Amino acid sequence: MHEDIDVLIRDLSNEMSRGYRAFSAAAGLNLSDLMAISFIREQAGQATPTALGKHLGMTSGATAILINRLEKENFVLRERHPSDRRGTLLKAGPAAEDENVLPLTRSAQRLREAVLVNYSAADLDVIARFLADIVAALRDRNTRLEAELAEKTTKPA
Repeated sequence: MHEDIDVLIRDLSNEMSRGYRAFSAAAGLNLSDLMAISFIREQAGQATPTALGKHLGMTSGATAILINRLEKENFVLRERHPSDRRGTLLKAGPAAEDENVLPLTRSAQRLREAVLVNYSAADLDVIARFLADIVAALRDRNTRLEAELAEKTTKPA
């Protein structure tokens, strides 16, 4: 039984990645750009370049190049940080809000609604608890993996 769940989680992850690739291609963006725009939209004007780079697993230089490219295309706007005069906040630009260019949010909502309508309120509670537990476990595991990697790369040879 547990093996079936493992396979389904892997399949879910693969299909979500496949969907992101298709959405990014349809929008004329690469996958990193789409992931950056999604992250910035989710942060509602509170994203920083450092947080974006960490989210994407990019160096500060690569993140700066990505932000410059997205800013040029009006997907991202930079604003001064209100409490850190040297800091910058990123927010979604007009192109990122155009649902014809990035229909991801509306499409995901329709997909969820089409699937979830088949479940009772009690079923939905179990599903929500399961997904929350999986996300928490993945976050913990990924934090440990990142810390181990950072430790390995900072140790002298």
